[in-house]
Amino acid sequence: PDFLLHPFRKPKRIRTAFSPSQLLKLEHAFEKNHYVVGTERKQLAQILSLTETQVKVWFQNRRTKFKRQKQEEQQTNKHQEESPSNNNTDDVIVTETNSRDSTDLDLQSSFAHDPPSTTAPS
Repeated sequence: PDFLLHPFRKPKRIRTAFSPSQLLKLEHAFEKNHYVVGTERKQLAQILSLTETQVKVWFQNRRTKFKRQKQEEQQTNKHQEESPSNNNTDDVIVTETNSRDSTDLDLQSSFAHDPPSTTAPS
């Protein structure tokens, strides 16, 4: 038995199950301020019939969730910006040929269509 190995260990804490009304009030308080300390935390705990520690831990967990959601949102936005299907700018495709002669020919043929200007610059 495990309790014989650790006779002074506290029993495992039971997970707090918040009621829907408690969660609503906690979320509302979180929208106003992501940090609740001192008197405000004490009052919120009393109103919700929770301990200050429960309120403190809920806010810690909620800040972690908020941070994670924000990072996920930024990642989603970043991927959407990088996606060619969502990008309205014209894509330029650059290809490179192995033969130097063919590149020279391509450049020469593109200039062949534009005859040199016969007028002197002003």
